[in-house]
Amino acid sequence: MKYRWVCILLIFWLAGTGSVLGKDMSECWSVFLELGNWQPHSLNDEPRFSSFGAAGATPYVSFGGYIPIFSELGLKISIGYWSVRELDEIESVHSLVLHPVHFDLKHWLVPDSRLAAYVIYGGCMYWGVENESDPFGERLQKARLGWGVNLGAGFDLALFRNFGIGMTFHYHLSRFSHPLGGVDDFSGPKIGIESHFFF
Repeated sequence: MKYRWVCILLIFWLAGTGSVLGKDMSECWSVFLELGNWQPHSLNDEPRFSSFGAAGATPYVSFGGYIPIFSELGLKISIGYWSVRELDEIESVHSLVLHPVHFDLKHWLVPDSRLAAYVIYGGCMYWGVENESDPFGERLQKARLGWGVNLGAGFDLALFRNFGIGMTFHYHLSRFSHPLGGVDDFSGPKIGIESHFFF
């Protein structure tokens, strides 16, 4: 019975108007760190590049900031890191590394609450590097430039005056003009958890 009251109080606390920031989340500048999981479809369709199992993709990590523009719209900029490593040594390509740079518009749906929902959309540039070996055993690197668009949604929760957490879901439509590790399409979903510092 007592747990029911705790849950009810928690719901009222989360839904209460006016965040702990003293103003809407959409009006606060912030920096954030994201940790997530990105699943490009083309790599999962290619057995030697599966982002699960032996090939093992690293977590998607990004760092960035949020700048308010209008009352319910802001600019979210981030730079990230993601790679697939420990590929089978009999293959010529041993790892792929991607560095995405995102420029997204964050449109707040419920900005005046501790729990604030939003949709996000924008564009991205990718710097991709494949590490491979030639028939004589020497290691080589090839770098490629790619582009993409993003569409997603999520929510942020203000826990304290200067700190909050959030969850985000994106779909990245990502292309390279020249193949990277034999693949030029890195489109796929990404889910992430973010920690925010507001100021």
